[in-house]
Amino acid sequence: MDSNWPLEFPGVNWLDEAERRAVLDVVEKGSLFRYYGPDEPNHVQQFEAYARSYYGVKYALGVNSGTGALLTAMSALSIGPGCEVIVPSYMWVATINAIIWHNAIPVLCEVDDSFTMNPADLEKKITPRTRLIVPVHMSGAPSDMERIIEIASRRGIAVLEDCAQSNGGSFKGQKLGTLGTIGIYSFQINKNVTAGEGGLIVTNDEELYLKALAAHDLGVPWKNAAPDAVSSINLWGHGRRMSELCGAVANVQIRKLQQIVDHMRQSKQRIREALYNIGGLQLRRMNDPEGDTGPALILILEDGEHAKIVAANIKKKGLDTVWHLPDYGLHIYYNIISLVKKVPLSQAGNPWMLKENADSLYDYEKGACPCSDALFDRSVLVTIPSRLTKQQEEAMTNIIKRALG
Repeated sequence: MDSNWPLEFPGVNWLDEAERRAVLDVVEKGSLFRYYGPDEPNHVQQFEAYARSYYGVKYALGVNSGTGALLTAMSALSIGPGCEVIVPSYMWVATINAIIWHNAIPVLCEVDDSFTMNPADLEKKITPRTRLIVPVHMSGAPSDMERIIEIASRRGIAVLEDCAQSNGGSFKGQKLGTLGTIGIYSFQINKNVTAGEGGLIVTNDEELYLKALAAHDLGVPWKNAAPDAVSSINLWGHGRRMSELCGAVANVQIRKLQQIVDHMRQSKQRIREALYNIGGLQLRRMNDPEGDTGPALILILEDGEHAKIVAANIKKKGLDTVWHLPDYGLHIYYNIISLVKKVPLSQAGNPWMLKENADSLYDYEKGACPCSDALFDRSVLVTIPSRLTKQQEEAMTNIIKRALG
């Protein structure tokens, strides 16, 4: 591709003087810690305040990463031994990591042609031990939250929305991350907006927020820029505070989020429209096209062999960020070797060895989710850069058309 082709890192394409000035402000003040310092820090606080307004929630907590957000949220939800947590077969390894670190058991759920949690299979996977459902809004697009919330509410099960790959998305007009019990976002470099690292937790539940506030740091909530040692909430903390430097960049980037998402979604819609009615090609189904954030296009071919060829042809034509989905690394459940082999957390054992989890016997090798496996085999993922011009969209469309043969 030409040298002006935008990077696949969405937020990076929109970095400018505003981020530089924010970081410089932190360095000049010398207050790199979010709660206190030589001068009063304010970037993380401003970031959280803007997040509350943007997502329309009562509580928002900045943390050090999306993984940190998952771990903190699960601690606040009291996930532990004896708990089963349902996750889709297409996700990112961090979601599984957080479950295992809490000595709980991950339960795999099939995805459908939206490449998100299949509500019909979700219903089948619920047991008396199910304590949490984690819909992962993968590759930018929303899960069917209406059906998932209905199932969870009927069963009295909490819902943690993993929005790491869909920040700024929505479902039927409501921001992703705000439909369930608690939601998390990532600000890692691959995400819709970035601070290099960083994460965010949102909820409307005050008690859950206070527990997250305690769990994300020292085990007690912060109050007036100091740990509240007399709080009635006492947990074990993870030390996952967001730094003021991270908050400075995140506070600028989150204000660009809607613009970035709108640009990506519009580019993707134009590319999708140009690929309609091509024989042998199916495009990923959208649970809510208006809620899609647009960083990825998924092509579904007639068979796995054709999908492999198409992925290879697209790469040959100069689009490097393309994958035959089974090769998409730790996004696919059977590629997570630690999960497949049930690797211990320590020599003392792992969640599968605990007596509390004795009835939670699951297999994670390829074949555990046969419907998902068949869909993955036929599918190709192509990233959509966040700042394509109309000419670049046309070039990308032509490359895909030629690759399809």
